[in-house]
Amino acid sequence: MISARGTGFDVRPSATLSRFGAGVVALATIAPLFTDLPWTIRWALALGIAWCGYRRLVAFRRSAIVSLRWTPDDVWFVRLRGGAERPADLEDARIFGTSVFLRLRWRDGGGEVALLPDNARADDLRLLRARLSTRQAP
Repeated sequence: MISARGTGFDVRPSATLSRFGAGVVALATIAPLFTDLPWTIRWALALGIAWCGYRRLVAFRRSAIVSLRWTPDDVWFVRLRGGAERPADLEDARIFGTSVFLRLRWRDGGGEVALLPDNARADDLRLLRARLSTRQAP
């Protein structure tokens, strides 16, 4: 019998998701310009949407989680931006095609991780998908 090895990831923002988010923000920004509102309100709404969208994209790209490990003992560890490493609980895992989306919670916080082919090695991502698909539900 072969034992499973641990899985680890350095969490970097996905360029694909960042571009997708920027496209959504751009479309939402121009949407008020096609309404029947007065021009000053149209432009004020467009600027407000652009500013909020930009701030959300910056927050998305600056995740609290720097790295992530899943040990063979089914224990998750997250390394936070400040350098602290904490054990974490996997709250939710979604596999979408070749991408994996994780929601983790630790003692005094929580966060989400999006692992796509452009920000994770293909072999590690494949191993993670296989381990998640065979994992027992809590």
